[in-house]
Amino acid sequence: MKEITARLWENKLYGTTYGKGQYRKAIYNGTLELNDPYAKYLVDFEEIADWFHFTKAPLHHSIAKRLDSIPQNEAGIFMTWLYRYEQGIKTAIGGYGALDLNHNRILIQIDDQDLELSEHWELPVRSCIARIPGKPTPVLIATTLTELNSPQKPSTNGAFFGGNKQLLKELISRV
Repeated sequence: MKEITARLWENKLYGTTYGKGQYRKAIYNGTLELNDPYAKYLVDFEEIADWFHFTKAPLHHSIAKRLDSIPQNEAGIFMTWLYRYEQGIKTAIGGYGALDLNHNRILIQIDDQDLELSEHWELPVRSCIARIPGKPTPVLIATTLTELNSPQKPSTNGAFFGGNKQLLKELISRV
């Protein structure tokens, strides 16, 4: 299984308009990143009915047409189509993402023919703590990387960088 990291942010523009009768429906925006080969995918998690009925890319429209029944909204479950992001260009690819907040998990299916990639992941989702004031921090994260698989302690990442290393040494010596 390839290493993947999913980072999700709350969409602060959710519900606002971007044109006459056009509303932003994504509740969470985010990225999926693969390491080998490196690839970055953009995701917009919407309610199931919006995901199904408002496809933007012809590829996604054809995939939605192949579904046997029309999916219905379920509380706490959101869906997304996938777009590969390279050099400022978004390209629709096969696959989808499903975010299940009832069970704190994310399911990802990537079918990227250009990269000869067809993979599936089911990962636990964890909430994130804003570690560095002013730096954008995702609300949710899911990854296959081993350092995030153990229970997380409150983080000091970034707080003891550079000149604050001495402060860290003092704190450790007091323990």
